[in-house]
Amino acid sequence: MAELESMIETKLIEQLIYGDSQWTYRKDLKTEEDLWANFKYILEQNNKDRLNGEKLSDAEFEQVKNQLQFSSFYKAGEWLVGENGKVQVQRDTERLHLVVMNHEHIAGGSSVYEVINQYSALNTDENRNAPARDRRFDVTLLINGLPMIHIELKNKQHPYMDGFRQIKKYISEGKFTGIFSAVQMFVISNGVDTKYFSADTELNEKFISGWLDKDNNPVTDYIDFAKSVLRIPQAHEMIARYTVLDEDAKKLILLRPYQIHAIESIREASKTGKSGFVWHTTGSGKTLTSYKATRNLLMDIPAIDKAIFLIDRKDLDTQTTMAFQAYANNDLIDVDETSNINDLKKKLKSDD
Repeated sequence: MAELESMIETKLIEQLIYGDSQWTYRKDLKTEEDLWANFKYILEQNNKDRLNGEKLSDAEFEQVKNQLQFSSFYKAGEWLVGENGKVQVQRDTERLHLVVMNHEHIAGGSSVYEVINQYSALNTDENRNAPARDRRFDVTLLINGLPMIHIELKNKQHPYMDGFRQIKKYISEGKFTGIFSAVQMFVISNGVDTKYFSADTELNEKFISGWLDKDNNPVTDYIDFAKSVLRIPQAHEMIARYTVLDEDAKKLILLRPYQIHAIESIREASKTGKSGFVWHTTGSGKTLTSYKATRNLLMDIPAIDKAIFLIDRKDLDTQTTMAFQAYANNDLIDVDETSNINDLKKKLKSDD
């Protein structure tokens, strides 16, 4: 007999909160009102000094809510990167800058990790002639009170793609609005097949990815996937370190497993001064891997203020520069070309 969907949901939550995991199960958070109240509490706790110990008034919190209801998942990603996870509040004559998401505090510091289930997404369908229903979301992971990773589950008698179609339906019904407009990553599973993909208003099947371990073995079981990808710090790093914003396409890109393993290997090697190479086949995302590897090293090692990218052909140079600039547009780094040796010397010597 196939395992019931409710049992799969329960076992997943048990895994997420098991042992030294930093996810806390919040069975009391079921509505948007609950989530906003929980988010407000976390925001106030993490910004006590900036708020001079005072709580946010209702009017001040409305300012916050208005900044965190995004028109698209991409806009939410822009805010997470470009604004560095901050909101602004006008208090009398003073403008307060409050930190919502500090990606330097992964698995510690101000980061709060919570898991909710059976959230009630109310009827928000704009087309009142169409019969839209209230929906129940399966499992959602919150970071500092904001929904970041949403998981849809099916039992083993259903294909995992039913989860994909369900999320697509929810998006078309306008369920991912309000506080849920912040979601950056989706996970779908029927227990034996588990996949992930970046949040996008127009979901495309070709961006669905399975997980592979470092030895290239598929990780398909939902519990094994949770151990590999959804534990802390990995889940937070998926959002903070392995998501890229493509300014040209206006899309969020979540890196694939082999790209993430390559970047993590570079990170480990850099700690001990080792060198090496990453080998990619054509069309497997070399440019994206190289951009994110460089970007993460700049984040990890404050002593690094420049990275040099050598390319062996002019057409590749133009192509790579354009891609890097599209990725860096919302990022906190600059991408510069050098047109000749003198220009290169000048830029290497400069302090910017």
